[in-house]
Order: sequence, then structure tokens, then C-alpha cells
Amino acid sequence: MVQSTGIRIKEFYIPPFTVDKGETLIIQLPNGLPFTELLFMLVDILTGREKADSVVVKEDFQFAKHITETGWTRIFRPLTVGRYIKDAANPDSKVPNAIYELTDIKPTTKIKRLGGNQRKLLSLLTAFSWTNNIIFDLVGVDPVGGQKAYDLVKEQIGNTGIAILVDNYDDFKDDCTKFVKFEMVPA
Repeated sequence: MVQSTGIRIKEFYIPPFTVDKGETLIIQLPNGLPFTELLFMLVDILTGREKADSVVVKEDFQFAKHITETGWTRIFRPLTVGRYIKDAANPDSKVPNAIYELTDIKPTTKIKRLGGNQRKLLSLLTAFSWTNNIIFDLVGVDPVGGQKAYDLVKEQIGNTGIAILVDNYDDFKDDCTKFVKFEMVPA
């Protein structure tokens, strides 16, 4: 469960909300340049890495990370889907292996060959290997991939998990349990 009496980040304010098991909350942030910075600041608050007096988080949350490769390893030893799952997923969970059923990729497929939709599904399944309380975004996916990711999340949380989608569109506004839109406040 998450309970907030309102979150202020710079000149942006996210109104009060609560979210309980089985619910999907969408937090709409502004589009454009501020989105990424606000997204990661908000994720830090909702995962408990950053303390905020106005937020009580009673469950552990996992953020579905953006999958990227950096440094020389991407050239000399490119990351594969199988190795990513081995490194990032809970070794006791079979959930990430569902990626092979949902898409046409294999364990030997290189991450750099994946499109945004496939990367997002892989990231979500990896996060779900740890918990069914998840925070995610839809950065880098097209509308079809966004719908597929959203449907996967709803299926995975069931009645016992919590999903928080941080987005800059309101595409799923009528399909979520709760919807909160940012407000601009004086700095």
C-alpha cells in the first residue's frame, strides 16, 4: 500500500493518493524534458530510496528499469536476453522466461537488437520475478506495445499486487483504478 498526502518535486505537485492491493494507479507527469528527471525522482520516493514525509510506502516496489548497455562490453561482449535474465532476475522465478512465449526472441538474442516493445516486456517480466508490486513507465514503446505492456502488468498484479504507471499521456485513464495528474506550482 502507498499513501501520499501530496508530493512536491521542484515546481511540480502530485496531488494526494492512496493505492492498495489489486489496484492500478496512473500518475501523469508533464511531457517533454522534465519527464525523465521527475520520473526517477518519483521512483526513488515510491521505492523508499528517497524519504518523503508526505509518502508512506508499506510494500516493497520494483521499478521496471530501462534496459541499456554501456561501455566496451556492448561492443566486445554484447548482452543477450538470456544473460540479462540471469543477471537481473530472481533466480528462483520462472516469470522472465515468459518473454520467449510472448515474443519471437531467444536466449541468444542480443539486447541491442530488441525494439522498445520487447525491451519493455523483458524489463517488466524481470521486475515481476522479484515482486508483484511494480512501478513502470512506457518510454520507448509504441501504442501497441504500450497496450501489451499494460495488459501484462494488470494480469501479473492480479488481486494481490499493486501497479503504478508513471506516464505523460492519459491513454489508460479509463482503464485504471486511480488517476492522478500533476499540477504546476510556483517554485
